[in-house]
Amino acid sequence: MDTNEAKKSPPGGHGLFRRLRDFLSLISRSRLAIAGAVLVTTALLADLIVIISEVFFFESNPYIGIVVWVLLPMLAVIGLVLIPVGLFWKSRSKGVRGLSGLSGLAKVVNRRHFFQMILGLSFLNIIIFGTAGYQALHYMESPQFCGALCHQVMEPEFKVYNRSPHSEVSCVDCHVGSGIGHLVKSKLDGTRQLWAVITDSYDRPIKTPIHNLRPAREVCGTCHFPESFHGNTIKVIPSYEPDENNTRKVTILNMRVGGGTGPNKKASGIHWHVDKGSAIRYYASDSQRETILRVEHKRPDGSVRVWSHDEIPMPDDPDPDGFREMDCVDCHNRPTHIFLSADKAMDQWLADGLLDASVPWIRAIGEEVLSVEYPTRQAAIDGIAGLPQLYQERYPQHWSEFGDAVQASVAPLQDIHDLYVYPEMNLQWDTYYSLLGHSTEHTAACFRCHNGIMHDEDAIPITTDCDACHFVLADKEQDPMILRILEDR
Repeated sequence: MDTNEAKKSPPGGHGLFRRLRDFLSLISRSRLAIAGAVLVTTALLADLIVIISEVFFFESNPYIGIVVWVLLPMLAVIGLVLIPVGLFWKSRSKGVRGLSGLSGLAKVVNRRHFFQMILGLSFLNIIIFGTAGYQALHYMESPQFCGALCHQVMEPEFKVYNRSPHSEVSCVDCHVGSGIGHLVKSKLDGTRQLWAVITDSYDRPIKTPIHNLRPAREVCGTCHFPESFHGNTIKVIPSYEPDENNTRKVTILNMRVGGGTGPNKKASGIHWHVDKGSAIRYYASDSQRETILRVEHKRPDGSVRVWSHDEIPMPDDPDPDGFREMDCVDCHNRPTHIFLSADKAMDQWLADGLLDASVPWIRAIGEEVLSVEYPTRQAAIDGIAGLPQLYQERYPQHWSEFGDAVQASVAPLQDIHDLYVYPEMNLQWDTYYSLLGHSTEHTAACFRCHNGIMHDEDAIPITTDCDACHFVLADKEQDPMILRILEDR
């Protein structure tokens, strides 16, 4: 080795190792920078360990996700910030400020190596934290984050969501939307919701309807567009009587699904309401949109037909927020977060074979124990566990034959109650109800408008003709002929 080459290669190593040594040597001159380096190294190593453990050793959960993609990367970022802050602070303590001070401090090591290391680590950090940031956003848009992280607040909605027809649709597809504007708005709103959780000031139960929900044409319309609706469809609805034999009866409806506009199509049937060629606007005097005082139908030619409530006049100064253009969720108000009533849940579980319909009186006594207003969910589990004793006392003649089946009914009944009732959230049976169909004790449903007391200027009411929506082929019949015909097809 000649003299010139020896001068270019001072003792102490070459290449990356020497650059790293010089960088660490500089960091070691500031306690704050050392703390930052320790924090970022520890956070990244911990993140790596948790990711490996999650993949190979234990099942994932929403809390691991927020640790891996949010908390530990945040600590690493704080550590990275502390390093230059510590070096600048050290340079100020030497009496020289700004970049000149940092450059002067770097003179104790190879300045070129120092800045090369800064560039290299910056590039590495961009890759690491760019990936972590993307994964964090992706994780925060997942149903697990939305439904499981705020456990008590969103647990009811999350559990019924997982049983719904839209369980494969991400929460953000309906509640947030795509684009940076929707993202920023949702995160700001999420900050408000997080504060409500921290201060224990959130609504119990969560209020509905959601008045700032995205327009249904942007949400539902991406899959269920009116042009795809056509003709009629058969709907079979089984139910069980609360008698000794749990008598199964069937209602069969020929639903006039109809459709909206399209080539050679005329808006008809139920989905005439969402015809793109016209628009329906209504005024509700309450936040639940239950009391409808005015309905306006804007025709394709621009003319408007108006129906008004016969008994309740419009206010002289109506609230602008009371007007709403009708869309899907005005009828399909619970397309995903579907809460069944106790009787409907019993019918569903019996129809699905989750409860044994051969057990005498199980339909009646099952609904009875479900309908008790228990103070807590644990009290409900304990109360329903007393079903066998209640059954034995009330129907001793059936106990010897059906005792085991009654015992087996306890767990499904506890599951039903645990799915639909949350006393801690003030959520009882029928707190959340569907606006589809006929009137119940909780809602007028379709009869909010189709009630015979809404008339236009010619005294013509909104139709109350049942056949406008469906034809009844069987009404709670045990063995309707039409069902046998349908089953043989």
